[in-house]
Amino acid sequence: MSDSTPHTLNGFATTLVRLGIATEEQAAAGLAEAAGIDMDLDEEFEDADELTFLVGECGLGFQTPEKVGGDLEGGYEELLTEAAACSGGAVVVDDVELVKVENADGEEDEYLHFRRNGRSIWHGTEHLSDSTRYMDWNAAMDAIGDIVPGNDDPRAFWQLDEDSYDAWWLLLTPEQAQGLEEFGLPMPVRLGNRVRDGKPTAEPETPAWYVEDDRLHASEESRRRLDEWLAPMDAALDRWRTAHLPGDFPFDYSPASLTALERLVLDRFDGLAALEAAGEDEFFEGAVRYVGQTAVRLWPCRWTYRHSDDDSSVFTNEPLIRSNTPDGFGGGFSPDYVLRTLVELRTNSGMRERMESVGEGVEDYRKALGARTRGR
Repeated sequence: MSDSTPHTLNGFATTLVRLGIATEEQAAAGLAEAAGIDMDLDEEFEDADELTFLVGECGLGFQTPEKVGGDLEGGYEELLTEAAACSGGAVVVDDVELVKVENADGEEDEYLHFRRNGRSIWHGTEHLSDSTRYMDWNAAMDAIGDIVPGNDDPRAFWQLDEDSYDAWWLLLTPEQAQGLEEFGLPMPVRLGNRVRDGKPTAEPETPAWYVEDDRLHASEESRRRLDEWLAPMDAALDRWRTAHLPGDFPFDYSPASLTALERLVLDRFDGLAALEAAGEDEFFEGAVRYVGQTAVRLWPCRWTYRHSDDDSSVFTNEPLIRSNTPDGFGGGFSPDYVLRTLVELRTNSGMRERMESVGEGVEDYRKALGARTRGR
């Protein structure tokens, strides 16, 4: 449905008020600012997104700058606090910091840290240099998504302009977003929420804390499917050991046992076609369980599950291993995927690297926490 409201500053202000995005007073203040620089409030604009600067004049929303005005850390802090202000107090952001640590290869990694309602959030960043003052766009977009109120709040952040650089953003309900789209704004990007409020009661940084945290922030279907996978774990592995493993298999969840398992998997499946032909193979499912349980015993990690109705999503709708770290540190893998890759490539190098990433993620997180402590 098209909107016959003219693409003028007056028309845009009227739309903002009608949709409940701006008050009459805010719209009047924004129009007064525009008139103060001799803009014609009734001039028709060919592209509606040329009008979006009025959002800032009304004291609404925030802008994603192509370059930050000062240092990078200050630029992230300004962006995230302005985004949080759109929530009307539902989300509070503080403790914004860029943390640099040396990784296992002797190179420097950098992370964006901030707290959302007291909860620490981390995102890995990559910058050309401090002097260029260009943000890591992927990290910035992920962080903005983390600031959406979520919970039972239907709002999401919407980009109003076609180009992301210097674009204006608003926190909108689906109905408000649809109204602006009908007015003629492109609305190309929607950032929803992946963080629900709530903190575990377990002692921080313990395995129990991470398990409880997963359950607090996972969907009901994700929790149900994870429970369905974990409940029969011991019994399923016992059956697998009895029915499918040779008597001399070192069933001790050690790295050496993984080497023995790799040989069994390669002997059983000569390629992906053979694995696919086996369908829901009990031997292969047992191998998936054993690889995951071995990781849980070797490193600080746990099983997780992320349900999605989108079948094309990567590593959803299957049990995963995740290091006991914030999401920004990686350190996770799909046991199913690493075993399928083993069958396809006939080499264990990829499997070992992915499993070792769990321990590397934990070590990177430990270093980052130390860097923050030293910086205080």
